[in-house]
Amino acid sequence: MSPMRWKGLAILSLGAIVGASTAGSLLAADAGKQPLPAELRSLERQVSLKLAHLRDEGSTDAAQRTQLNQAQQLDLKAEQEIAAGAYDRAEESLTKANAILARLGM
Repeated sequence: MSPMRWKGLAILSLGAIVGASTAGSLLAADAGKQPLPAELRSLERQVSLKLAHLRDEGSTDAAQRTQLNQAQQLDLKAEQEIAAGAYDRAEESLTKANAILARLGM
C-alpha cells in the first residue's frame, strides 16, 4: 500500500473512532432519562397547536394578549422541564397553559 492510502485509512479510522465514542457518550447521557410519557407528549402537542392558532389570529385585546403571553411562558417552561427530565413539573406547566387557553376560547 502507498503512504497516501495508509494516511487516508488512518484518518478514516480515526473519524470512525471519534464518531463511535461521541455516540456512545450521548447514549450514556440519555440512558438515565425516562422516556417521555405519551400523555405528556400529547398535551405538549395540544398546547403548542392552540398557541400557534391564537398567535395566527393576532388578538387586539390587551387582556387576551397578556393571557396568551402567560400561556407561552408556561409552554416554554415546560419545554425546559422536559429537557431536564422533570416530567411532573412539565405536566403542571402544560396543564396551567391549557387552562389559560381554555379561558381564551381554545
